[in-house]
Amino acid sequence: MQPKLRDVQRAFGDAIYADDTRLAEHVIDDGIAAADRLRIYRNTAFSVLTDALRLVYPAVSRLVGMEFFDGAAVFFIRRYPPREAYLGNYGSEFAKFLTGFKPASSVPYLADVARFEWALNIAANALDAVAIDPSPLAAIGPASHSAVCFVPHPSLSLLNLQFPADVIADAVMARDDRAMAAIDLDSGPVWLSVHRGFDGVEAKRLSETEWHFTELLCADRTLGEAISAYPHVDAAKLLADHLLRGRFSRFSLAHDLPEELS
Repeated sequence: MQPKLRDVQRAFGDAIYADDTRLAEHVIDDGIAAADRLRIYRNTAFSVLTDALRLVYPAVSRLVGMEFFDGAAVFFIRRYPPREAYLGNYGSEFAKFLTGFKPASSVPYLADVARFEWALNIAANALDAVAIDPSPLAAIGPASHSAVCFVPHPSLSLLNLQFPADVIADAVMARDDRAMAAIDLDSGPVWLSVHRGFDGVEAKRLSETEWHFTELLCADRTLGEAISAYPHVDAAKLLADHLLRGRFSRFSLAHDLPEELS
């Protein structure tokens, strides 16, 4: 019975990423054996995807070395094959994968470095969006300030990391062994804002309360709710910094939002 096109396509994917040989019987043997033809496709696919991962995670690659990274990539690709043609979105699960990858357990901060680098990738490749013009915001009367809601810029990520991944990545990419040796891995959690601002991609450390305050603003909560939850945050100073650096793309008043968001 002749297989349907969809079945052939699925079998081809299984042959590439899971070494399933059932497709070989439907591949024409024309001077090159069917298994060898599939092996060529497989090697090419894994090579391209490994290179794509290395472009997104250069610090991770340098931390563990090319051979280790390539070996880990093979396991990752088999577990998380691409679901779309655009490889700029490939590799979002890499930090999660590294967390459970036993050979990487001797480098406990590796997954956090991957989380940081994925946030950099999001910031670099996110859709363009115009940052908020502060003028209309400044025109809102004081009585309505607490009702203001913000929409984060598409490039913005908020990271809560156990290790100082930002400093580690910078030291590794600069090949600065002295800076790397000086890093205190036990310095406590790191609270980061990563986005693409007016001067390019930037990462900034926030205090824990500033981070949670910003997280609320990015979750459709009003400015008044954020201030009530974290009254000790200098809201005016933090908000001014967010606006100056372009971390928000839109704002509205809560009564202008759909009921489920107000």
